[in-house]
Amino acid sequence: MGFFRDRVSRRRRQRWFIRGWPAPAAAGLLIILWAAGSSRAATREIYPATADNEEEFEKTANSLKPGDELILHGGVYSQNGRRAVTAKGTADKPIIIRAAKGESPVLTRPADNIDRHNNIEFVGCSHLVIRGIRFRGGSCGVRFIRGDHVTFEECEICETGNNALTMNSGDCDSFVIRRNHIHHTGLSTSGPTEGEGMYIGCHNGSCRTTGTLVEGNYIHHLRSTSGGGNDGIEIKVGSYGNTVRDNVIHDTNIGRRYPGIFVYGGGPKVNIVEGNAIWKAGEGIQVVSHAIVRNNIILDCSVTGITAAPHAAVSKMRNVTIVNNTIANHPRGVLIRWSGARKMVFANNAVYCPGSVAVDAAGIKDAVLSANFVSGGLKGAAVDNSRFYDGGPISAAFADPAEKDYWPADGSVLIGRANPDFSPEADFNHSDRTGPPDAGAYERAGRARNHGWRVKPGFKSVTRGDRN
Repeated sequence: MGFFRDRVSRRRRQRWFIRGWPAPAAAGLLIILWAAGSSRAATREIYPATADNEEEFEKTANSLKPGDELILHGGVYSQNGRRAVTAKGTADKPIIIRAAKGESPVLTRPADNIDRHNNIEFVGCSHLVIRGIRFRGGSCGVRFIRGDHVTFEECEICETGNNALTMNSGDCDSFVIRRNHIHHTGLSTSGPTEGEGMYIGCHNGSCRTTGTLVEGNYIHHLRSTSGGGNDGIEIKVGSYGNTVRDNVIHDTNIGRRYPGIFVYGGGPKVNIVEGNAIWKAGEGIQVVSHAIVRNNIILDCSVTGITAAPHAAVSKMRNVTIVNNTIANHPRGVLIRWSGARKMVFANNAVYCPGSVAVDAAGIKDAVLSANFVSGGLKGAAVDNSRFYDGGPISAAFADPAEKDYWPADGSVLIGRANPDFSPEADFNHSDRTGPPDAGAYERAGRARNHGWRVKPGFKSVTRGDRN
């Protein structure tokens, strides 16, 4: 006969129930521990604890073995001291920590902890899945200290004193960071503070993140009052082989103005930045070296749409491909500084900044430039009907720019004008690009209207026929 223990009320009185009897309705924590070689589960339910240094959640999470699953029911789990999890699963038996279906557990701290402790730290974790949990408050919201094969998905991180998610305390490999809602960071008022949505890798390259997918996250309203900044997603020097795709990032310009996405490069493999929608950042995307930047829509930033230029942290600029992006309504659409750089490509982009500077370029003599369509001023470049074409009025090129609808309009100059040698296989909507391909982030393919997700606040939905 199976049993489960119910720990109820603030007095933590204990009662035993026979498996199959109705469980108490109060919110709590449900842990399912599958015994090796057994099909039966020992089930225990623990209610959210008051703020103390030995919260039941932390102790239980650190008791999990490969293959165990821990389910948090709705409620508030508050803790004063450090909250650190060291869960290690295996490839065939990952550990899962998740919210109960339809419920919303919140891990938080007392308000006076905003500068004293991170909300939670995952230390040396491996083959771990964290899903559907809200992390509110703390200095950093979620800190990963080393680790590999960790999936962090469908969570929320908000109201942090400093950054939301950090991976800058040791090497991290093969993470999946997917469909998380990150917002309202950098709220500390005790002194200068940062507020990055994701801070990945070490600033000096002493730790690296590799082989990681950052996909489909919604990141907005990031605040900073220091030179550290409030980037949406920042991947530091030396981190490589990462993919940043289908994220929606806006309003990363509160207090300071930093990029929506910043990839430094400098590692042995490129980072890929594709299919992201970014607006109201400082720079939309900033890239230095070893990157592919394609199929992004970047709008209404206060500094530039894309900055591709040197940085003190990266010794050499090389191997950057910037293709098929739609870049519109910035004071400076694209800033390129490629003197001494090698293997640089800028092609098939639609850069529309009427009344301001579309492209400000230097050092492009040895770069490959092709089939870019521009509206606005050019510095260091010229319309030559090869590298740069006159894009015409923004209202004629796109369906409804005022409503963030940058689908190619009927008769748009962008249709069928891209250089197929540099065109990606798919577009912003993950639809196939067919010849002759279009310039910019979308492939019209005879469709009068955008059949995919419309640019707006919220998560980007992707109907994949479906490209991994």
